Amino acid sequence: MADLPTAGGAQGGPGESTSRRQFLTWLSRAFLGLWALGGIGVVTTYMGSSENNEGGGRVVRVGPLDALRIGEIRLIRHGVTPFFVIRTNETSVLALSAVCTHVRCILNVDREHRAIVCPCHEGRFDLRGNVLSGPPPRALPSYEVSMRAGEVFVRV
Repeated sequence: MADLPTAGGAQGGPGESTSRRQFLTWLSRAFLGLWALGGIGVVTTYMGSSENNEGGGRVVRVGPLDALRIGEIRLIRHGVTPFFVIRTNETSVLALSAVCTHVRCILNVDREHRAIVCPCHEGRFDLRGNVLSGPPPRALPSYEVSMRAGEVFVRV
């Protein structure tokens, strides 16, 4: 009866189950560590992208300068950042946000009165983005406009 296996098993003594437990603990920690590194990478990328967009922004191609008549106001639908492009003279173009500063409604153009109006609460802005009347608390933000090779680009 001396040949019968003990409670720990003939093939695995108490030392083997401890090393298996240590290996599984090490493997679990390594796996969780990799997940933590991935999570840190995602958070870092998310936080870094907002800083980059604030400073640099995205450049949107509006089209050729010749396609805009002097005094023309054109709505450019660009994701969550729609904006108006207004050609003020032969060489100047102005870009204003098309989102009301009051409740973030998308603005319309009143061509007859040469104004930008909010359909929600009847706020009115002039063609420079200044508040004329209504509840909007501040003027419309403007965007940087650049021209290259006869093309108009706006940084939003």
